[in-house]
Amino acid sequence: MSKKKLPKSRFVLEERNGVVVASLLDEHDMSLQHTIHGMPHPRVRAPRRKKDQTIEDSIFMASMFHQSQEEFLRKNIKGINQEINKHVQEIRKTLKRMQSLTHYVVTAQEILDESEQST
Repeated sequence: MSKKKLPKSRFVLEERNGVVVASLLDEHDMSLQHTIHGMPHPRVRAPRRKKDQTIEDSIFMASMFHQSQEEFLRKNIKGINQEINKHVQEIRKTLKRMQSLTHYVVTAQEILDESEQST
């Protein structure tokens, strides 16, 4: 059996009036607490479709693929869930990169503090 550490972390992103606070609590690695002031809202083109639009589109698309509306919706839900999983994986990779950058900042600050104390 492997004695590999099981990762357990919690990421929280709080936004309020342009102030963004990113916190990552990690049991086995360096935790992160980063505050950014004046951050603009992210611009993402992903409008939320209304139920009527989804019904109309699913009927039309199902007829194009010669399948029932239910079949089309089930396949589409499965595909959308896979896309969500990809986004979650990208977030996890980004968090690891952020931890690495945080480690550098903390280490560099320690070096600066030590050099200022010795002079």
